[in-house]
Amino acid sequence: MALDSRFLAELKNRNNIVDVIAPAVQLKRNGTRHTGLCPFHGEKTPSFTVFEETASFYCFGCGAGGDVITFVMKYHNLDYMEAVRLLAERAGMELPEREAKADLAGRKRRERLYEMHRLAARFFFDTLTGPAGAEGLRYLTGRGIGREAIIRYGLGYAPDSYYALKDFLREKGFYPEEMLAAGLLAKSERSVRPYDKFRGRVMFPVFDLRGNVVAFSGRIIGEGQPKYLNSPETEIYTKGNCVFGLHLAKNEPEGLLILCEGNLDVVSLSQAGFTGAVAPLGTAFTKEQARILARYAKTVVVAFDNDSAGLKATEKAIRYLEENGIPVRVLQMQGAKDPDEFIKTYGRERFERLLKNSKTPVEFELDKLKAGLDLNDTGMKVEYLRQAVEVIAGLESAVERDVYIGKLSRELNVGAEAVRAETARIRKRKSAAVQQKAVRAGEQELKGVYDRVNPERAGALRAAKSEEMLIALLVRHPDLWEKLRAALPPEEWITSFNRRVYEFLLKEFAGAPDTAAPVFAGAFDEKEQARISFMINAPVLHGDPWGQMADCIQIIKSEGAKKIDPGALSAEEIMRRLQTKGD
Repeated sequence: MALDSRFLAELKNRNNIVDVIAPAVQLKRNGTRHTGLCPFHGEKTPSFTVFEETASFYCFGCGAGGDVITFVMKYHNLDYMEAVRLLAERAGMELPEREAKADLAGRKRRERLYEMHRLAARFFFDTLTGPAGAEGLRYLTGRGIGREAIIRYGLGYAPDSYYALKDFLREKGFYPEEMLAAGLLAKSERSVRPYDKFRGRVMFPVFDLRGNVVAFSGRIIGEGQPKYLNSPETEIYTKGNCVFGLHLAKNEPEGLLILCEGNLDVVSLSQAGFTGAVAPLGTAFTKEQARILARYAKTVVVAFDNDSAGLKATEKAIRYLEENGIPVRVLQMQGAKDPDEFIKTYGRERFERLLKNSKTPVEFELDKLKAGLDLNDTGMKVEYLRQAVEVIAGLESAVERDVYIGKLSRELNVGAEAVRAETARIRKRKSAAVQQKAVRAGEQELKGVYDRVNPERAGALRAAKSEEMLIALLVRHPDLWEKLRAALPPEEWITSFNRRVYEFLLKEFAGAPDTAAPVFAGAFDEKEQARISFMINAPVLHGDPWGQMADCIQIIKSEGAKKIDPGALSAEEIMRRLQTKGD
């Protein structure tokens, strides 16, 4: 939705970006900049920077960037209008009448979706606890799930009827079209009449972090496929952005979250007193889910199923969680395929011991390598040692490497110095491989292959850099927009993306000449906003902005669409150019 430029400028002025970000990120002031640890990826050295002068942020580690609206959208997982409304409420502002009407229509539509899901959850719960839910209640009781856990997670039962929920919701004033859009009804090729999507299933409502029911997961009783039937994505639900049980687990006082594979594992663990249990939703664990967990977890213990698929999922989960700076442990269960079965078989106390003795990711990897090997066999011992050293060599921390070198040395009765020397040799080899990879990536980048935002940049690098400098200068000196447009109209710009940013700025300044900081959110996607944030915060010389602009104009006019041939460059030249590119 296109919002009035003056309104957006006022919204941005009233919501100081430092004040908005400070509750989420511990910022340290450095002149007009503020730095801190990035909330969007894991890091130990601050690379997240907030620029007061341009009212924007940029992370030099992961490349996230944008303005205050972008930050609120990304951090709180909101859409554009939700973020605008939140900031407007924070600043005591009202949305412009036209946008307010459109936003009101969208809000009413979403409110009806939330209400529909709330009523559906109530219907399933009441069915479970009534005569029609006897089969569902028998199933849950047989799985050891008690009434308190049923109430805590709002579990229910969808009767084996084609129209029970549909009729119930119609009585509450909802239309079949709305129920279809919500994923509560389905259609078949044989009948145009919509029918209940969930039938004869134990129902697990999915809550967002604010406690709203946004979707359902239905588990079949007995044989049949699919085992779990899940809601489709809707206006209020994105599968990869929700984590089952997190609306409760986020309040876990110790910040210890247990990442399980299934919904029943979560309910069973919570019932046993492990209230930090969560699970992905009918999908593989995603990077976005890891980022969400990073807001609430001090440690995550991965407790996926004890099978080959579970082991693969564990490896991916470890990678995503570590990328977000979360300390990870791995639970390895023997004699049970999942946490639910383990607790029922061995009890709460033994699971607690298992939790306390959970492995580090490196220990998990080493255990996986030696599974099935006879370490008394010289050949197997050497092979395990070779692979184990590869794992240890990949650790960045010298202290951590030394700890595992000592453990491996004692375990295999091999001299620590020999293990240390082999580790150093492998690290040297890997370092050379990384440099070669960087050269190859550099060749691709110079060809524009990896620049999805501005693929033309590499082919006209000097002109593109001058365009970027003009954009940075224009944002700082909006009073020069008319003079710049006359000297260099948009059609004379070389790269399409930079031209689009330039045209946007000209339109913004023409509509609101006093705009101090244009709002790019809403007009550009997330990656484009990050690139713009990087561009507008490039260092510029103080004094004579028009003189600097004139120099850039001259370069753009003279360069045209000059191409660079990466194949003609040496590896040293590619690395030199990459280091000086500034992108």
